[in-house]
Amino acid sequence: MASITSASGVSSILGQYSGITSTEIEELLQGETVPKIRSQNRIEDIQKQKTAWSDVKSRLNNFLTKLKVLQSNEAFQTKKASSSDEKAATISGTADAAEGNYSLVVDQLATATKMVGSKLSKEQVDQVGLSGNLILKSAEVDEEGNRKVFTISVSSSDSLKEVATKVNKSSKESGISASVVDDRLVLSNTKTGGRNFSVKGTAVGVVGFDTAETIKGQEAKFRLDGIEIIRDSNTVSDVIEGVTFNLVQTTNDKPVKLSLTNDTEKMKASVKDFVSQYNSLMSLINDKLSVGNPSEEGNTTGALVGDSSLTRLQAELRNLITSPMTSGVRLKPGQLGISTTDREGTLGFDDELFTEQFEKDSEAVQNFFFQNEKVDGVTNESGYTVGLQSLADRYLSEKSDSKGIIATKFDTFESSIKDLNKQIQQVEIIIEQKRDRYVAMFTRLDQAMMEAESQMSWLVNQFSQTGN
Repeated sequence: MASITSASGVSSILGQYSGITSTEIEELLQGETVPKIRSQNRIEDIQKQKTAWSDVKSRLNNFLTKLKVLQSNEAFQTKKASSSDEKAATISGTADAAEGNYSLVVDQLATATKMVGSKLSKEQVDQVGLSGNLILKSAEVDEEGNRKVFTISVSSSDSLKEVATKVNKSSKESGISASVVDDRLVLSNTKTGGRNFSVKGTAVGVVGFDTAETIKGQEAKFRLDGIEIIRDSNTVSDVIEGVTFNLVQTTNDKPVKLSLTNDTEKMKASVKDFVSQYNSLMSLINDKLSVGNPSEEGNTTGALVGDSSLTRLQAELRNLITSPMTSGVRLKPGQLGISTTDREGTLGFDDELFTEQFEKDSEAVQNFFFQNEKVDGVTNESGYTVGLQSLADRYLSEKSDSKGIIATKFDTFESSIKDLNKQIQQVEIIIEQKRDRYVAMFTRLDQAMMEAESQMSWLVNQFSQTGN
């Protein structure tokens, strides 16, 4: 008798006589799935480790960012500016500026040269009426030192505003801007000081410039600590390195007191951020390496417990962060208020101690964190942050020719996961092959038993007929 096969490929008579169905076959195969389950569990563990290292990488990158801030001049040399009369003058300074106090008297503000055309009728403002050109001779000069010339074409249908727009299209190069004020065309130098320009051409009459009024620009005149200075602009940044004076109005011989001081609060905030990020990093590392409480039932351990690379990072960070001596500097972390506050290695920051040390010798404090100098063309770096950066780079580097510890870890994780997936595939192939063999074998058994039963029924029937 032919067997009947279902859509799943398994004979419909499987188990009808032997009692061994697909369920029993799967139970027979359970032992074969152990290697697969073991590999799947291993992949899950590796994924947890990879995620944990990703967290460490992120936190270490944040720490490195805060650390690099302490290597910049801006962290220590950002200036706080003050003025006794901000309506008259203000001061600002870059990181290169020295601290200082200044007395400033503004005698004259710089203004720009202007030419004001005559007032036009409403009809001329809406449409100038005649065509021609305006030839602007700028105060700007070319590479040979000759004054630049710009020609503006004026159409009879142009409005006065459209003429101004045409002038403004070349204002970046010409240094001349245009506007319409009270039905008059006004041309102005874009820069202040005694810089003159001229206007000629066949269209000067139609735009009211045949009788234009010239208001000549002037230079700024001021006295800085008694020294008389003249400049073309009211924003003066070439008198003292890194310092900019902004002149707002004349002071009638009354001095304005200006000062620049180092922004201590911003500097301390940078150090506090550094300390806070270190504590955050170490807290995460401690969590990932935690063994929990082995005496408790169901104890939970960190994802990277026993990881030698992370344990080494933890130890090196602790050694460097409170190192009693740092190459190239004479101060110690404790002298600047940086010290551990508990047995867990939490880093603390003493605001008052740091401020006291900084006010005593700001340069020494900056050099403590970072300094570089060139010797025979070679730049040498030293300071508290250099060793910490080198350690962070050793873990974070992703350069193809010098991969860091974390990048190497990730490569190892990916390789292991790939190998384990191959092992799972091989196990699945073996299980499928055995399943097919079991199904075929027990199907044949059921079919043989079915045929035997059929033959037995035939024999019984024959015997019963003979007996009659």
